[in-house]
Amino acid sequence: MMDWTRLRISTGARILWLAFGLLLGGPTLVNGLQTGGTADVCFGIGMLLVGVRGFLRPVMFGKAVRMEMDPRTAQVSIGSPMLHGGLSLVIFAALTAGIVIKYVIKG
Repeated sequence: MMDWTRLRISTGARILWLAFGLLLGGPTLVNGLQTGGTADVCFGIGMLLVGVRGFLRPVMFGKAVRMEMDPRTAQVSIGSPMLHGGLSLVIFAALTAGIVIKYVIKG
């Protein structure tokens, strides 16, 4: 069971990552569905999942710039490490497939 009380920690970063994923992934996915573009569908799904993963486990920008591990990661994270690992693999596969289809296969 997920501990939703962790949502109040790093709320700004969560909203930023979710908005980032929605703003980049949403229009790309819709465009891909309307035009039948497999590359856009894959890339849109990947970006939407980036937003979801960023919402569940936000990256703290100050720590990321200094390349430090945030000691509060376990406190901030919602969901199991297995969930985050699975999301990361699906994100990688979707974004890679979108880029390869768009620029290698059709380019």
